[in-house]
Amino acid sequence: MRKRTVLALGVATASAALLLSAGGTYAYFSASAVSQPGQITAGDLTVEVDEHGPGGASGLVGLGGAAPGGRWPASSTESYTLVISNTGSLPALIDSIDVVVTGGTRPNLSEALEARYSLTAEGRGPNWSRGSGWIGLDSGPVLDHLPGRPALVRPGGSSELHFQLRWPDSDPEYDNRFQGAETEFVFDVSLGQA
Repeated sequence: MRKRTVLALGVATASAALLLSAGGTYAYFSASAVSQPGQITAGDLTVEVDEHGPGGASGLVGLGGAAPGGRWPASSTESYTLVISNTGSLPALIDSIDVVVTGGTRPNLSEALEARYSLTAEGRGPNWSRGSGWIGLDSGPVLDHLPGRPALVRPGGSSELHFQLRWPDSDPEYDNRFQGAETEFVFDVSLGQA
């Protein structure tokens, strides 16, 4: 029995040594690293408007002595200009340009006046053949009266809304009620992400 015990003990010891040597020889190298933090910043849309009278003078419309049969500016090559600038960081489209009659007398002179609009790229004069034609100076959307949609306005770029005003001759009884009347209007402009 003793031989068997010694033999069994020897086999067990050899098996244990074999298992330990197999487990002990399994090893590998490893390394790890972490990247620099990433950052995401949202872009923005910002619109600014600048108003110019004929000849580039600052300011939009300041008329006195308006009368039936008048047109301002008098020349079809001149216009009042609203420069619409994209000062944000994303390309944009002009979503809306609304004229809003904000004040005046009763009757409001806007009821007798008409306007025509032309939307062009920066630095280009009005193109009345691709404009709105003469329409009433009423509160409402300007873009609905222009053919096509506005072009892309890139960051730092601009578009220009040119417009003229006129007081068409009507029946003297109708026009006479506007003597001494006034009106005031603004443009409300919105950009949307392209």
